[in-house]
Amino acid sequence: MLVVEDVSKVYGDFVALKGVSFTVERGEVVGLIGENGAGKSTTIRIVVGLLRPTSGRVEYDGLELFENLKTVRRRIGYVPEVDSLYEDMKALDYLKFFADVYGVDVDYGRRIMEMLGVPNKRIAELSKGMKRKLSIARSLVHDPDYLIYDEPMGGLDPSTSLFIAEFIKKLRDKAVLFSAHNLYYVEFVCDKVVIMKGGRVLYYGDIEELRGLQRYVVRYRLDGREEEFVTEDVKELNEMLKGILTDGGEIISVESSARRLEDVYFSLIGRSPS
Repeated sequence: MLVVEDVSKVYGDFVALKGVSFTVERGEVVGLIGENGAGKSTTIRIVVGLLRPTSGRVEYDGLELFENLKTVRRRIGYVPEVDSLYEDMKALDYLKFFADVYGVDVDYGRRIMEMLGVPNKRIAELSKGMKRKLSIARSLVHDPDYLIYDEPMGGLDPSTSLFIAEFIKKLRDKAVLFSAHNLYYVEFVCDKVVIMKGGRVLYYGDIEELRGLQRYVVRYRLDGREEEFVTEDVKELNEMLKGILTDGGEIISVESSARRLEDVYFSLIGRSPS
């Protein structure tokens, strides 16, 4: 289990992260979301050991990350937001280079590369989407237990983004944490979500529980006018219905539905979608 416990990061007078806590277990996909500046990339960089926190702990299966950096990093597959590849190498040679670094056979990485549909061409000749797929193959070449991806679908065309999202969703033998701006892919792939704002966690938990809050929409006619009333509170709903009928109104319809992640997200961060 990956445990992020009360992690803070301070630069002078600027607090980038304050008291960030969440966990990622094997078989779980957890999405890290928030606006630009929310602290997602800082969190990712700390979790993979590229940046030390000012305070707090990061543990992998009970091993404190920065006290066991070399050991733990071998169990992590990381894809940064911007691909950093050796453009003059062919794709398979690139994977073999990293397989040699980890002391493993390249065969597993080759199978992943083929599964992702990456041709064995010079990397400079690959499309942006193929380069991202190659980065993902590289992150898996040593068969790690944990995958940490920073915006893996960012800047890609819709079909490539969906392909990668579906691929990530199948990695159920891993513990996966990835950041994203596109809430559709988070809702499609993830079991849990960490919603951040201003370096703090606004919500961490199950997506279905978060979305499961019922939203009630009442359409009614009163004094010759049709109106609409929206609430998530059953008590308020019943009081409103009783009030409409008491005032001589007519209930046209009552509809209920679970909210989309997008609706909940914008409600939590305190603004409407643009």
